[in-house]
Amino acid sequence: MKVRLYVEGGPKGAHADGLRSFRNGFKQHLLRLDSRLDTLVVSPCGSTDETIRDYARALRENRPDCIVVLLVDSEAPVSAATPARHLQAKPDSANVPAKARESVFLMVQCMESWLVTDPDALEKCFGRKLKRSVLPPNRDIEAVPKKDVLDALASAVKLTPSGSYHKIQHGAKILAELKPDLVAKRSSHARNLYSFLRGSAQA
Repeated sequence: MKVRLYVEGGPKGAHADGLRSFRNGFKQHLLRLDSRLDTLVVSPCGSTDETIRDYARALRENRPDCIVVLLVDSEAPVSAATPARHLQAKPDSANVPAKARESVFLMVQCMESWLVTDPDALEKCFGRKLKRSVLPPNRDIEAVPKKDVLDALASAVKLTPSGSYHKIQHGAKILAELKPDLVAKRSSHARNLYSFLRGSAQA
């Protein structure tokens, strides 16, 4: 079964190289999860609203031999029973059919929450001056507010040659090195996504 993942992030328009890099970085991360996902297509779509819109359109046009999956930032703690309910206030969420809502997933509270779970991946991107000690130690990374995650990441890279973190410039590089097992240990929503994708690869 083919899988197409519509994911929040990546530059659009003239930034074709950055878009390609983000797509490849995310694909490499998921291949670390399961090599059978080599046929998976990653489609970066920009903002949360843009990604939901593109996902809803893809569902309408989709062929039966392809599973379409949505992955966006939650931006906040998730108290709703399902990711789809968490997103129900978003403009295009009503266009997602009920039968497709099981393929809606969240990065809680943002993509960087995943990145900070793997200091080794960060160090490969930023070098040995990375300050690991300021990264959030929480066993449940989803409980750490987005602002705190971003502040910790900024502090961790401050003394490195890069000096600061940029999502487009660094995100793809970190994703390519990011270990899914480390993310899964600290993020229940990531575990749910990984389980779904593994099951799709077996279908």
